[in-house]
Amino acid sequence: MKDSVAFEQQIRRIYELIAESGAVVTWNDHIGDPDNPPRTRQIDVTLKRNGALTLVECRLHKAPQDVQWIECLIGRRISLGAQSVIAVSSSGFTAGALAKARQYGIITRDLQRLTDKEVEGWGNRIDLTLYYYQYSDLEVSFAFSPESASNINHDALKVQLRWHPCLQSLFNAAAKQLTDGNLMSGPLQGQKVSLGVDIELDGVDIGGARLVRAALEGRAELVAIKADVPLVHAYGEPNSSASQREALVEHFHSMGHTSITHSGDRISTFIDLSQVEIPPYGQFKFVRIEAEQEVDHDAFEIFGIEKKCKVFGEGLNVKIYPLGQWPGLRKKDYGGG
Repeated sequence: MKDSVAFEQQIRRIYELIAESGAVVTWNDHIGDPDNPPRTRQIDVTLKRNGALTLVECRLHKAPQDVQWIECLIGRRISLGAQSVIAVSSSGFTAGALAKARQYGIITRDLQRLTDKEVEGWGNRIDLTLYYYQYSDLEVSFAFSPESASNINHDALKVQLRWHPCLQSLFNAAAKQLTDGNLMSGPLQGQKVSLGVDIELDGVDIGGARLVRAALEGRAELVAIKADVPLVHAYGEPNSSASQREALVEHFHSMGHTSITHSGDRISTFIDLSQVEIPPYGQFKFVRIEAEQEVDHDAFEIFGIEKKCKVFGEGLNVKIYPLGQWPGLRKKDYGGG
């Protein structure tokens, strides 16, 4: 995700928390141009309520935004017939830009970083931990239909296993077994436990042959990744104090664009898994949020989860059988150390 897109999405989450009841908040909206139908104009974020339109335009720049941008937004408000425009700058505004905005009714907002003392006084900081299953000592068994077993291309099978959905299905079944059996809680928490799953497959081809059954056996443990101490920014009117601002945002930069947005006791959580390093045979499982005070979870989003099960790597033992020689799982019961 580009930084500019992440910034716009962050502003969208803020307004989903603080906008008036009934307002529809839309990211990357397209508004019809009254002077050039049927052309549309792209808007970073829009707020729509009872027929009124508010445009929210975002700038992620290093330098404070100047008069020229404010003048552009004045023209955009007139052109699109919007009731109001909110200019959001990550780096603030020049004095001239703020004066021009006040004169022509452009609302200005920025993000002010809180000091460590301000964060301590705030007292609402949240601890964030990601958990994933780490698999080891793995053995995969495949049973092929008798008529196609002799056609197996072992080199092709090895290559296809790096992305084939049958392997993903096995790990998903293993995760379900671990979760359903509560094998990662109570006395087994923090230990490696054994697992074994056996699934039937219908019409699946791999390595040039027809696969009908697959099994996965091995061990697993629950591994935690604790987020770094976040930077906290206050969103609101430039030059106002943190206590007067509309929202607070915790940024967990060790986890990409992961953030938690606060408005009073309501929060919106965004988890960015795209830049979280999970080892081979690691499978993202869940997130734990621990707040110092009780909070109301207004929204929860996860980005990049489709990449967070690395089901390939070294050390995967693969066995192949004709269906008539399928041995089944080595053990009948799984769990324990």
